[in-house]
Amino acid sequence: MFVRSLGVYVPESVSVEHAVREGWYPAEDAEKFRQIGAAVAGDMPAPEMARLAVLDAYERYGQSSPKDLDLLLYPSVWHQGPNGWQPQHYLQKHLLGGPVPAFEIRSGCVGMISSLELAASYLMALPERETAMVVSSDNHGTPLVDRWRMTPGALIGDAAAALLLGKERGMAQLLSVNATVIPEADAVNDGAYPLFPPDATVGVGLSFGDRHEEFRQRLLKKQGTGIHLTIQKTMMQQVEQTLDEAGIGLSDITKVALPHGRREDLDGQMSWLGIDEDQTTWDYGRRVGHCGAVDQFIAFEHLLATGGLVPGDHLLMVGFGSGTSCAAAVFKVIEEGPRA
Repeated sequence: MFVRSLGVYVPESVSVEHAVREGWYPAEDAEKFRQIGAAVAGDMPAPEMARLAVLDAYERYGQSSPKDLDLLLYPSVWHQGPNGWQPQHYLQKHLLGGPVPAFEIRSGCVGMISSLELAASYLMALPERETAMVVSSDNHGTPLVDRWRMTPGALIGDAAAALLLGKERGMAQLLSVNATVIPEADAVNDGAYPLFPPDATVGVGLSFGDRHEEFRQRLLKKQGTGIHLTIQKTMMQQVEQTLDEAGIGLSDITKVALPHGRREDLDGQMSWLGIDEDQTTWDYGRRVGHCGAVDQFIAFEHLLATGGLVPGDHLLMVGFGSGTSCAAAVFKVIEEGPRA
């Protein structure tokens, strides 16, 4: 299975310095958490960013028409448009046409990695299926989200990425991908809120800081903090299985793309994996923020465009989604991409 092309749409970042001057972001947090900025899409709808990312994918590697697709998967995190409306059909109308099977995937910030497994399996099921598009996009700039304070230690950005997966040789090879869930961590992000009516329908804002603290207090009262060890163990199992299936070891990995989150989370992940900061995408991630399900893929494009990955190099992606879900994927770069 090959990456035929990879396209992105990443809007300009708003700097932390500007956010501090405007009173959006505490100055002490800027020094403490070492974030640099967040990509901000303004009023551009997420499906339109997705459309631009798909066009970028086709233009940058000279691929044929998106009308030739066999499958379209659209992982998303935040609201995409009107209630009762589905964003994948926007792309069908404006890009694909015809009856291409298209589905929105709701598996949180791990959605794009885990969708690769679905897409690859779909293509492998029948010989005549050749290509699938996995595209994700989110614009978090809505009244229910404060991108500067929603997750203490991290900033929330907006971006889109589109990956064309196929059986013909392309710019990179998908060597292995695996995804799993940890059911006992279901409550990590629910904040003990009622399931009905849904938050968004009654105007309740999203604050992961409050929810994570509520979950921590709940754990201390009931079962201790063993769930965090379970998450770590599951993540390592996913990485080990994925590397084993790819036929390589961690020492063969050139770069590791992790979620663009808090520095303290990154420190833990580096410790688990036994890697150094320069092997990660931290320096890029803290300039654009946590952009939903696309973090690892916009970082992939950035590495290709800046020479951080060259033919023969291997990239490991590791992702997490609320629920809690974990996923890992390994790619081998085959061709040089267009430079920035």
